[in-house]
Amino acid sequence: MKFESPFSDRLGTNYCATGDEVLEIQHLIAEPTRKLLILEEEIAQLEKAIEKLEKDRKIYNTFVEAHKALISPIRRMPLDVLSEIFLACLPTHRNCVMSASEAPVILGRICSSWRALSLESRDAASLG
Repeated sequence: MKFESPFSDRLGTNYCATGDEVLEIQHLIAEPTRKLLILEEEIAQLEKAIEKLEKDRKIYNTFVEAHKALISPIRRMPLDVLSEIFLACLPTHRNCVMSASEAPVILGRICSSWRALSLESRDAASLG
């Protein structure tokens, strides 16, 4: 939407309106000012609705993601296969070091069952 104004050539300048022009400008901006307030009110209502939708989305997303985790394929992997993967992660050219940045410790940081399995894999590797 574009507005026509008899003051277009003076907008953005240092021009100082005369007394009569002040009244004319006030009359000219009365309706756009009213419309601006209505638009700002509508925007505030929409922002409030968006905020509520985002809150609801977060609740649903938390519920869905938590349940998706329960059906994750890695959770259904047989322990013997997972153990072989853990063994393959261990260094072959030196003994394991207990460092948080490499196997077996880093694998054990996933969950308690992985921690137990990673330590078993480490023990099996040191025996074999």
